[in-house]
Amino acid sequence: MNPIEKSSRTRSLFSFCAFHFFDDGFTDSIYLLLPFIAAELSLSFSQVGLIKGIFSGSTSLFQFPLSLLGEKIGELTVIALGTFGLAGGFLILSRAHAFPAILLSLIFAKIAGAGQHGLSSSILSRVFEASGRRAAMGTYNFSGDLGKVSIPFLLALLINLWGWRQATLILAILGIAGGGVLYGLAPKRKEDALFLRSKESPSEERRWGLKDRNSFSALLTIGIIDMAVRNVFLTFLPFLLLQKGIPSNKVGFALTLIFAGGAAGKFICGVLAERMGIIPMVVGTEILTAVGILILTLLPPSGIWVLLPFVGIVLNGTSSVLYATVAEIFNPASRARGYGLYYAITLGAGAVSPMAFGLLTDSMGLSFTIAMTSLLVLLTIPLSRYLSLKP
Repeated sequence: MNPIEKSSRTRSLFSFCAFHFFDDGFTDSIYLLLPFIAAELSLSFSQVGLIKGIFSGSTSLFQFPLSLLGEKIGELTVIALGTFGLAGGFLILSRAHAFPAILLSLIFAKIAGAGQHGLSSSILSRVFEASGRRAAMGTYNFSGDLGKVSIPFLLALLINLWGWRQATLILAILGIAGGGVLYGLAPKRKEDALFLRSKESPSEERRWGLKDRNSFSALLTIGIIDMAVRNVFLTFLPFLLLQKGIPSNKVGFALTLIFAGGAAGKFICGVLAERMGIIPMVVGTEILTAVGILILTLLPPSGIWVLLPFVGIVLNGTSSVLYATVAEIFNPASRARGYGLYYAITLGAGAVSPMAFGLLTDSMGLSFTIAMTSLLVLLTIPLSRYLSLKP
């Protein structure tokens, strides 16, 4: 590999990892903001679930269309515009005072940024087609979780200084500036997807370049359950912590612990999956997730701080095992739409689940809802036997 090509690969990896850092960091900041919004507007748990569901649902609905748009006007263009739009939505949120205005600001933010995951994954899988793809995708996934730790932590500090609205405004301005810098840094590569697709067989074209339908179905089903559990748990965790008597100014740091564990979990579980295999890792992480969530509902406040990083590790560990496999079962020219389809469906499940469990929480109580998520995750265990991936 010549120095120019190596430099381009490094810049690509850094740029799209940084885009992922911003996207996931802003997205997961909503978990920290929800209690403040709920307190200010006197919202019920079902209304909180509605906010989170619409926030995630906007991503799900526009994930695939933006993946197709990226094939037409350029993947980097859609990613950069999405970063500006995501930060811009949070800027509007900082000045929104009515429930409908808050919903609209969050819808705008996530519609704009919906294509980032699929398009960035597609670009990096092609940039590292010859070698280092699994390591590159692992680094990309880790960068998102690093954003989940860093940006909510920064937001928590800003909230303690100036309140949630001013903190959100400052964060939005930083996001817009960061998006501009990254767009200038990222290599402007033109990928001829039509040429790549012309090399596929007609049967592969009809299947969108899908090499193994059974493997993808197994990945998708487990991914749906895993995403639903993660979104419900993280949506209502701050309220569980408040219910246990943890001060509101410490909730942000509690989320930082679980997100830090999640970042470590994506890296650790990805490495272990290479040695132990996908099925043992899926079964192991999901069982430990169920046990960890259940224990969390029973522990006193002092014990929660010790358990949160562990729960984060296993809660996010499964996704790391699943995500890297998508590139292996789609042909290169079809990966943008392949990732777009996978993220759209799993994020759709993540969007619906907080709304459904919000209604359950209003009728049955918060602790009951959290406990139910631990039982839901166990449904992946019998399904994992069908997760047979071809090399």
